[in-house]
Amino acid sequence: PDLAGEHRVEEVHYDAVRDLRIAWHAEDFPGHELGDHIEESAQVARLREARVFAVLDGDRPLGYSTLERIGNQAEIAAAYVVPDRRGKRIGTALTLAAIAAGRDRDDLFICADDEDRPKHLYERLGFRPAWTMTKFLRLPDETKAPELGRSP
Repeated sequence: PDLAGEHRVEEVHYDAVRDLRIAWHAEDFPGHELGDHIEESAQVARLREARVFAVLDGDRPLGYSTLERIGNQAEIAAAYVVPDRRGKRIGTALTLAAIAAGRDRDDLFICADDEDRPKHLYERLGFRPAWTMTKFLRLPDETKAPELGRSP
């Protein structure tokens, strides 16, 4: 869809949306410590020639998307909008900016949770499921490694 002009999307430095990356982590993984994740993600982004797009309100980013490129592939690796601005097509504008930036690659993809709300946005923008991945978690056997087991 042509939504140009609805929201002004700017390419920004990777660190310009650091606070939003932290907010995303806190929202998706409540109670889990961030640790070195931000710095490690930045290193991966540099290796993958990442481009970051944001919608700004003055100097404050309201949302961002990240396009990571490697070889002839590009992945929309992140898309996030602050909770109080969701539903105002900011995510659409950010995703369209990343799509436009990845058009020079043979494959453009995005990984989305099957039950996640943005899945419908990606479908609206022309993405189609290519495969389904299922992950399972095997908890440690408390009798063999009690220090790794669940706390009471």
